[in-house]
Amino acid sequence: MNHTLRLVEEGFKHLFLIVVALISLIPIIWMLATSFKAPEEVFSGHLFWANQFNVNGYLRVLREIPIGLWAWNSAVTASLQTLGQLIVGVAAAFAFARYRFPGRDALFFFVLITMMIPHQVTMVPTYMIVNELEWLNSFAGVIVPHLASGYAIFLLRQSFMTVPYELGEAAVIDGCTPLGMMWHVYLRLSVTVISALAVILFVGNWNEYNWPLLVLTDKMMQTLPIAFVQFREEEALEWVPTMAVATLSMLPILFLYLAAQKNFIQGFMNSGLKG
Repeated sequence: MNHTLRLVEEGFKHLFLIVVALISLIPIIWMLATSFKAPEEVFSGHLFWANQFNVNGYLRVLREIPIGLWAWNSAVTASLQTLGQLIVGVAAAFAFARYRFPGRDALFFFVLITMMIPHQVTMVPTYMIVNELEWLNSFAGVIVPHLASGYAIFLLRQSFMTVPYELGEAAVIDGCTPLGMMWHVYLRLSVTVISALAVILFVGNWNEYNWPLLVLTDKMMQTLPIAFVQFREEEALEWVPTMAVATLSMLPILFLYLAAQKNFIQGFMNSGLKG
């Protein structure tokens, strides 16, 4: 009897998760279907598929905007920014997790506060600093101001806290420097967490819209999210080419997640919440 009830309970849990997953896919299905519709079918035809398969939206995107160049710009800025955030995050998290120094807890508290401050609050002073450094209209102006990520420091610190302190002491006895200890002990035991974090940071940097739009004025240096506003008329948004841009922008992220799916799941399972 208990076994039967357990099976029924598990069945309802899986059914609930399937329904939630299908609901979350509705916007993506609509986006994909709209990208293959004729303009007059966007709101008058069926919601989730096109009555007539149409690729004119994709042809307009490829013909009217340099989407390949913008995708390359996005890949370069997102990759370099993610790499920088990982380097800064690993170094800071290692210091917070391994060493005890005056003001450590207060400093970590301020790191946590940065996660709660909206990005728009710091945008104006950051822009003024970038302007003074003459980094406007350059990739440095996009990348450097956001090399430190409070979320990255927090997640990596939580992961490093799960590493037994004795392993670090053993590494020191074997002759490791602090840098060697971080590399051979902490990083080796946190590969899955770092992989998952890299995916999250890359997706966030890839999708960043406001800051690149503000800093990059040269059309040839702009990033892919800016393409979403290229098909806007005075009175309305052109839905078909805009959804075509959205679909093309989603593909690299989808492939990245599929390639790193195993590490992504294991990373969050192993990150821990030890404080």
